[in-house]
Amino acid sequence: MSRIPYPTDEELDDGARTILAALPPLNIVRMFAGAPAALRPLTELGQAILLQAELDPRLRQIAILSVARMTGSTYERAQHEQVSLAVGVSEADVRAAADGDLEALDEDARLIARFAAEITTDVQAGEATTAAVLELLGRRQSTELVVCCAYYSAVARIIATCGVEVEDTLPTEGIDPDAWE
Repeated sequence: MSRIPYPTDEELDDGARTILAALPPLNIVRMFAGAPAALRPLTELGQAILLQAELDPRLRQIAILSVARMTGSTYERAQHEQVSLAVGVSEADVRAAADGDLEALDEDARLIARFAAEITTDVQAGEATTAAVLELLGRRQSTELVVCCAYYSAVARIIATCGVEVEDTLPTEGIDPDAWE
């Protein structure tokens, strides 16, 4: 049971109900609806990261799984293991990123995982790590990576504090994995 109750449909305004109806039935989205003014911005930022950013989907998912590991977010891990597989991340890479076995990752993925870990635990990545990411990805995708790590780190804190539970069945049906690429 969540530590902060999920809002019921009756407690939601029409705008929140419309947003929830357009998205998969995720507990985290329902929890976002408990802060009505934040619902649209939080969901739109998540969608921008997953659907509109130029950052390579594989590297994005390695970063998200690394943030989930560093924050202990079983919810983010469960959700994003599925998304990772849907966008073509190998099972071995999903497992390595989620478990912190960085030596099992290729050089680029290892760098991204290290960057995500640093930004999650130290608030900022180190100079050398940031320079290496900038060289690998360029300015735009490096900035997208920072936004991705910061967003999922913030969401992990919402999940932990509110007690958002992993859904009994992950709602992946009806979601187009090609949209995540």
